Amino acid sequence: MCHGHFSVLASCSLWLLLSLTPTLADMPEVGPAENDQPIRIGVFDNPPIVAIQNKNVPEGIAIDVLSHIAARENWRVEYVARPWDELLTLLDSGKIDLLVGIAYSEERAQRYRFSRENLLGNWGIAYARVGTGVHSLLDLKGLPVALMRSSIHSKVFAQLMKDFGIAFTPVYTDTYLQVLEAIERGDAQAGVVNRTFGALNARSHDVVETGIVFNPIYIHYAAPKNADPSRLQVLDRHLAALKADPESAYYASLRHWLETRQAERIPVWVLWATMAAVGLLTLVILIAAWLRHQVRRQTGELHQRAEQLQNEIEQRQQTQEQLNQIAYFDGLTQLPNRAGFAKSLADALQALQGRDRQLALLFIDVDRLKNVNDGLGHAAGDVLLQRVAERLQSSLRDHDHLSRFGGDEFVAILSEIESPHEAEVVAERLLHSLSAAIDIGVTQVYVTASIGIALYPDDAESMEALLKHSDTAMYQAKEQGGNRFLFYHTTQTQRAVERLTVDTHLRQALERNEMRLHYQPVVNMSDRRIVGVEALLRWQDPERGLVMPASFIPACEDTGLIIPLGAWVLEQSCAQLRAWQKQGISDLRMAVNVSTRQIEGRRLIATVERALEKSGLAPEFLELEITEGVMLVMSEDVRFTLMALRDMGVRLAIDDFGTGYSSLSYLKQLPFHLLKIDRSFVMNIPDNRSDTQIATTILLMAKGLGLEVVAEGVETEQQYRFLKGRGCEYGQGNLFSHPQPADNIPALLNRHGMDIVL
Repeated sequence: MCHGHFSVLASCSLWLLLSLTPTLADMPEVGPAENDQPIRIGVFDNPPIVAIQNKNVPEGIAIDVLSHIAARENWRVEYVARPWDELLTLLDSGKIDLLVGIAYSEERAQRYRFSRENLLGNWGIAYARVGTGVHSLLDLKGLPVALMRSSIHSKVFAQLMKDFGIAFTPVYTDTYLQVLEAIERGDAQAGVVNRTFGALNARSHDVVETGIVFNPIYIHYAAPKNADPSRLQVLDRHLAALKADPESAYYASLRHWLETRQAERIPVWVLWATMAAVGLLTLVILIAAWLRHQVRRQTGELHQRAEQLQNEIEQRQQTQEQLNQIAYFDGLTQLPNRAGFAKSLADALQALQGRDRQLALLFIDVDRLKNVNDGLGHAAGDVLLQRVAERLQSSLRDHDHLSRFGGDEFVAILSEIESPHEAEVVAERLLHSLSAAIDIGVTQVYVTASIGIALYPDDAESMEALLKHSDTAMYQAKEQGGNRFLFYHTTQTQRAVERLTVDTHLRQALERNEMRLHYQPVVNMSDRRIVGVEALLRWQDPERGLVMPASFIPACEDTGLIIPLGAWVLEQSCAQLRAWQKQGISDLRMAVNVSTRQIEGRRLIATVERALEKSGLAPEFLELEITEGVMLVMSEDVRFTLMALRDMGVRLAIDDFGTGYSSLSYLKQLPFHLLKIDRSFVMNIPDNRSDTQIATTILLMAKGLGLEVVAEGVETEQQYRFLKGRGCEYGQGNLFSHPQPADNIPALLNRHGMDIVL
């Protein structure tokens, strides 16, 4: 009852609007096309949007608008009339250039390119056989319902029935006209069509309108996904202009198809019956006056109810969109999240079934994002992730899919690739997109990424295995220094297992007291007198024997075990030096390596204070060697930590100088006492000219900045003489002594002329 009155009011409004518009005869005729290649237009019988009468000549609102535009753009068009499902297949394959009268949906927008302007809006409506008493969705339970294949309204109706838990039997047809015919024949008790079609065609069939009205959709033109967008842009420009002008051919077509054709379908006897009704109403004029009052009141109520219904539908759509956004998209980057990724990958894998095509999964991890979070704050880290997401997205192809997997991880799906080389090209493009500095406020940040690539079906055929293998390859890329991509190989899985095993064994080693410290002397280059020692960590593995730090320190860095392990080294080193001091060794310094992860969050201050307090060692005897990489994570926390340690009296050294990133401004501002020339520059002097120049430059620069210098890896007399001659104060290497267990150090010092109590 509600929807019937609503339709009458809408028809009256449309009549008044169309009465002011020009006739169809005023529309221009299509002129000849200049292009030799015609534009192939897909059409199907769906009056009044498209109607195909004799000889498959299409007409209707969509055709009128298209003809108007074709005449002005000098297009030559060729219509292709097929069933709806076949037209979608032709559009998918690019065998037609445009499809007329297609309803927009998010699912279809993934497959096709839609015009921005819609042709018109349309509701879904259900019709039923006369006398069936269908008024709501519940009345359709168990009944056969006719639906047009692949129609958006049919899909929405089926989902609506499923959401309400109402079972029914679908009877599929190729056109909306066949839906009405199925109801009329009794093959179905009800059927779903769009409201415009129903308003023009229902009267000629033995069907009645029900109270079931749902989901408005919008009708567009569509092109293949990979088509040139310029044709749709031309359509949008003309259609927007036509809709903005009440005197345009667009409104003339609406009047012709929605007003004139509706009038043609009214039988003559209805007109006579109407005149008789007017006569009867004249006889009962007084009763009619009272009825008009009731009708006005009820009409107002019906309008209010119709508006409430529309508001409820719009609110439901908005709520559903919000729920979808929350469920499938990341709130920070607006990219699909894990759930959105899983759905897209499942769809992509399903599309490849039975086809000789490949898919690549790229697992992308932003290198050292934690340094930005700790140095500049998590708000800056969030801005960085947004910028990274934008750059990665802009580097992918149109049909690729990018998701944020969480934290600093992204995953890209490269569908429809012909060879691994295509994945390699995309990975290189992704890495290149991150090479330029990223502005975060007034700070410029440089980031890199590690990318692991797994291929379907070569590496795996399931979603879980592909994800696992790409993740494994990513970790391999990160272990090799980052800023690179690697393809998955089966050996990487074994290495991942080995890495996990090493991590477990290391934790057990710390608990079982299997860690050892050896000490390598540092000598004064002028007289080779020992002035200090560097504590070097070893692992006394019961199975493998003495294990060098290069075999396990990277794993400790990755897992965070370096923090408790570093605290243990500090405490043991301070305690050992204090024990030597009690034996009479008074002028020896203890150098201890510190990881950048120990500096994060100012935790190193408390660790050093605790080690000094427990051992009773004075802070001026402790020297902390900090890798040059600290320059990359320089922040207020790092700066505060270094200043606090110097104020405490602890000496600070830059380790492995020249191998990483150094800033002269930082060297001038930060409280370092000395720097250590990395052994890679010492080992080839004086024979290698380049290394000789680098070592000389470092010594001159250090002297200018007032820093002491220790040369690492001094192995030969030639190296010793060269460095001593260039003013290097201290040296360390096997020429003077190999690293020694703690018990050997007193005797070694005694041989070097230091007076100690043994």
